[in-house]
Amino acid sequence: MTNAEIAQVFERIAMLLELTGEENPFRIRAYERAVQVIGNLPKDIREIYDHGGIGSLKELPGVGEDLAQKIEELLKTDKLSYLNKLEKNLPKGLLEIMRIEGIGPKKTKFLWQKFNVRSISQLKRLAESGKLTSLKGWGEKSVANILKGIEFLKTVSGRLPIYEALPFAQELIMSLKKTNLCSSIEIAGSLRRHRETCRDIDILATSNTPAKLMDSFCALPHVARVVAKGTTKASVFLHAGIDADLRIVAPDVFGAALYYFTGSKDHNVHVRKIAVRRGLTVSEYGVFKGTAKHKGELIAAKTEKDVFAALDLPYIEPELREDRGEIEAATAGRLPHLIQEKYLRGDLHTHSTFSDGRSSIIEMARAAKEKGHEYVAITDHASSMGMVRGIKPKNIKKYLREIHKARLAVPGIHILAGAEVDILADGSLYLPDSVLAKLDLVVASIHQNFRQSRVQLTKRVLRAIENPYVHILGHPTGRIIGKREAVDLDIDAVLRAAKKNGKVIELNASPVRLDLNDVHLKRAKELGVTICINSDAHSPAHLSYQYGIFQARRGWLEKKDVLNTLPWERLHNWLKKR
Repeated sequence: MTNAEIAQVFERIAMLLELTGEENPFRIRAYERAVQVIGNLPKDIREIYDHGGIGSLKELPGVGEDLAQKIEELLKTDKLSYLNKLEKNLPKGLLEIMRIEGIGPKKTKFLWQKFNVRSISQLKRLAESGKLTSLKGWGEKSVANILKGIEFLKTVSGRLPIYEALPFAQELIMSLKKTNLCSSIEIAGSLRRHRETCRDIDILATSNTPAKLMDSFCALPHVARVVAKGTTKASVFLHAGIDADLRIVAPDVFGAALYYFTGSKDHNVHVRKIAVRRGLTVSEYGVFKGTAKHKGELIAAKTEKDVFAALDLPYIEPELREDRGEIEAATAGRLPHLIQEKYLRGDLHTHSTFSDGRSSIIEMARAAKEKGHEYVAITDHASSMGMVRGIKPKNIKKYLREIHKARLAVPGIHILAGAEVDILADGSLYLPDSVLAKLDLVVASIHQNFRQSRVQLTKRVLRAIENPYVHILGHPTGRIIGKREAVDLDIDAVLRAAKKNGKVIELNASPVRLDLNDVHLKRAKELGVTICINSDAHSPAHLSYQYGIFQARRGWLEKKDVLNTLPWERLHNWLKKR
């Protein structure tokens, strides 16, 4: 099992415990924490286990004896008896119902016990029947939101977020490499373009023994069933819940095939039109003189760069291949020099145990320093929500003292006293200006009242942007990939306001958010709005930027577009001017 698969198992257990009314909330929290820790591990958890057994697993944050034993069982058997026991007494469809925003375990259990609702289709019929609207705690608005949530689930069903799909794909490739049956092997398709979700995994390989490689691929433990198998292509359905395709091509055409099967379809069509105008044909077998019916000499096929050169184009990075102007930019010599993770100098959105983080301010600062950061902002929550501890007007002095202690304890990194402050329903901020003025950095974010109208939400965010103490607008659309829709916000108006007021827009690199999306990032770049790529880390394990960098590259961002590529001196000067 991969890290992502084990994280999925623990997430399922946490949901089932909630559904069955587990009395100990800390038990549920332990599984939820394990999901985050394991899902964000930079190393394969199997390697950790092979190196030191259960003892090494217990060294992971939040993993005690019980969870370590369960991880061991999953690694050894690909199954977990405890999960099977929990699932026996519950209809499978209840977990799907819990995925609908606004329907938690209590409502799911109520629907099941009172109306025998066991699936989303049954829930939809019930919601449309009008039987729920008269019940206490439901009402017309709640029912309308349920129907809206069901429609949203339809749009994301059958797709995996990149943070789950990419580890699966890498595990498949690693397993195939170990067979020594392939000379070249790469991820292709939308996953290579780093789209935030994908419907399947495409793998391209070359092999001197293709039949043996096909057999090995179809026999991998990740495979639930073989859908189709031929001499050069096989399709399988993975236990992860999506398809994976393996194509085997000749070494001499690997570059052309990799280009073709990376896509996107729109990009490929545009390039083929250019080729036709030049008397050329482009296919998975290469670039040829002549037409598709009357192909002539093969011009290029071995590498992707050869393919682009044959078309008089510079190499276009996979993330840009969406037919959003990259071909015109390439022709004009205006392709962006895409950002890389090594350009980031610090992180301006992290959390500690002062609010809902799982590590102290000192531990977070030390972890940021170990990553090579020059600076880190601790931005604990300042929220009216009762379940969130954090910065209040009455404890701001205590918070600043804790930051000061961390500065003394962790020299060699600049630690900023920041806050992630809730934008309230009317656009005001949870903390008064007199408290905001004491902070080095303010991130303003929406955490509640997501269902306001487009006009209300936009007006609300614009008011926050106009606050002189706000530096960054955090995760602007509030989405959770595959679980919660983005709020209905006039993004263009928000970006223009940010530019006018000299404010920065966050690209939240948390894999579950990736907010802003790629289209909005490209628009921000066009308007000259500065972006900040932050981890939103709640523990040292979350100080990760990989998926955020993927998203930034899809949004055409360069080093000059991103605030936290600045060295400390320039960032410090920027902060002093605000």
